[in-house]
Amino acid sequence: MKMKKIIWSAVAFFLLTTLVNAQTIEDALRFTKSNGYISPRAAGLGVSFHGICDDVAALAYNPAGLSLIGKTELSFGFGFTNFSTETNFLNQTTPFNSNDEYITHFGFAVPFDTKQGNGAVGLAYFLENNFNNNMKYEAFNPFSTMTNYYSVFGTRIRENNLAYELFLTDTNLNSPITDSLQQKAFLQESGGLHNIVGGVSFDLSEYVSLGVALQGKWGTYNYKRNYSERDIYNKYNYFDDVYWTNIDFNRLEVDERIEQKITGISGSIGIQARFEDLLRFGANIRFPTFYEVEDVSDIYAQSYFDNGDHYLFEKDYQSSYKLRTPFVYSAGVSFHALDLTFAFGVEYKDVTQLKFSDAIRDIENLNTTIIQELVGQTTWGFGIEYEIPYAPILARASFSSTTSPYVFDIPGASFQTASLGGGIYVAPNIRLDAIFRWSSVSEMRTNYGNSSDPETFSRYTFKNNPLDIGLQFTYRY
Repeated sequence: MKMKKIIWSAVAFFLLTTLVNAQTIEDALRFTKSNGYISPRAAGLGVSFHGICDDVAALAYNPAGLSLIGKTELSFGFGFTNFSTETNFLNQTTPFNSNDEYITHFGFAVPFDTKQGNGAVGLAYFLENNFNNNMKYEAFNPFSTMTNYYSVFGTRIRENNLAYELFLTDTNLNSPITDSLQQKAFLQESGGLHNIVGGVSFDLSEYVSLGVALQGKWGTYNYKRNYSERDIYNKYNYFDDVYWTNIDFNRLEVDERIEQKITGISGSIGIQARFEDLLRFGANIRFPTFYEVEDVSDIYAQSYFDNGDHYLFEKDYQSSYKLRTPFVYSAGVSFHALDLTFAFGVEYKDVTQLKFSDAIRDIENLNTTIIQELVGQTTWGFGIEYEIPYAPILARASFSSTTSPYVFDIPGASFQTASLGGGIYVAPNIRLDAIFRWSSVSEMRTNYGNSSDPETFSRYTFKNNPLDIGLQFTYRY
């Protein structure tokens, strides 16, 4: 066993590149999603806020809307999320709940006069993405095992093969442990993607304004999975003195951890037109974000046998890569009459334009898979904001839907949100806003395996129904 550990230390780089640090399309899509509030008021209107854009949140939607801010604005927000997840693994459903609290945003905008009319400059922090999430699943799998997956798709060099190192294969890298194990996993995701956005807007004419913004992004993503598969029916209980010393298998335990440090830069340019207080129209182009990701991964695996034998495998790995996201095109329109504002908004991004670079070959090969398996995404939605007559109160409601990024996906894969909220003026220049937002999305995730070989492939369905609650303070002077 000591000799095997020495050999493993000399050749670990190849194995860890293949098994621990392998990226997936999901890792790329994570940087194109946004489940953050931007601000509770903007969250109350959803994507339809593209048709309004008249406060500091315009920095994230359409910076041209900053020109509508007639006084210096200060804004701050706080959020709370209850994550309600449900996994379905081999027809076994497992629910799980967790909570999270965070700052949604803080920022300011300062207006100024121009020859053509108004202008404004703004700076703000926004939480773009909240990665915090937990889930678990467990079921008896009569079809495949992680042990066999490592045996079949691991390197053919025995001393580099994870399953061989844990005495789970014979000398020909064949494992009889191919099915009928109780499988269990607990996953923890944490971290977030943060933005610092600066922008400026100025009127081109009495009815049209132009705005530009620059975004700096940073954050972390942490992933932990505790996985096990156990021979609960003692199916593997025999002795083979030709290839094996002992295959009286009891269980395999695998702990995986990924820590990512993320930095990025992007920008946007937008235009907004308005006709008195009756009609607004805005359009915005968000440029690709160029991310740099530093990745630290480790794996800690153990095999146990009924006769008391126990073997250990552990290793750390570090890498880095770059990722470019696609352009995002958005537009919105709003109508205002009789104290009621109705807004509609739409966004489109072609996620087939995601691209890895400056990475190992296995990661850059994902660029071909991205083109084949992904498709453009459209987000659309509508919202209303009502100023209650003779009262310093506003009411808001909205609905938004985002199509799945995959060419083929499961039912319910579109991301949908519905929200209710409102605001109250505690003074003519001070408003407090609140938001309740319900979301729903289903995803198909891979437990382990290769889709080209059904005997080593295992997936599960993950459904998330978070409830977001947000509070916002806005002061203009």
